[in-house]
Amino acid sequence: MYKNLMNIDILRDKLTPKQIKFCVMFVQEGDTKTATECAIAAGYSKNRATREASELRRHPGCAEYIRELRNQEEKKYEINLHKHLKRLDQLSRGAEEKGNWNAAVTAEKSRGQVGGLYIDRKEIMHVSIDQLNREEVDKLLRDMDSKLSIEGSYREVDDNETGDEILEKNQR
Repeated sequence: MYKNLMNIDILRDKLTPKQIKFCVMFVQEGDTKTATECAIAAGYSKNRATREASELRRHPGCAEYIRELRNQEEKKYEINLHKHLKRLDQLSRGAEEKGNWNAAVTAEKSRGQVGGLYIDRKEIMHVSIDQLNREEVDKLLRDMDSKLSIEGSYREVDDNETGDEILEKNQR
């Protein structure tokens, strides 16, 4: 880490104040401003800002300085287990201090999940109807009927009692 800081200091010492300002602006504001706008903000003339921005990005010292600044930005926002758990702990304690118990519990639960204390388990059964016995099929049909039934009246017919009477009536 200290080596990188020394490296960036050495790179910065080789640049002019305007070049440094452009590089910093380009890294920090590059997603919301164009390179030309960064050059103008760094003090370059509006008439030459586009050309200056292009030249600065190709300048070996500026290009290396921009690369190092971006590396520092990435490290600053890097996520690892320790940082993540520490941040969740801070959020939990802050919420608890303010009496926001729901947020505190949620943060603690998230910490537990990250730490591996909770296991999400889901079971999905893939069973063919051919593998079920008569009672299981009847239960599934009753469940589907209760979930999908249409309002109204109907008469349940027991095949064992009526036999083929219904078929004969429908064929006449």
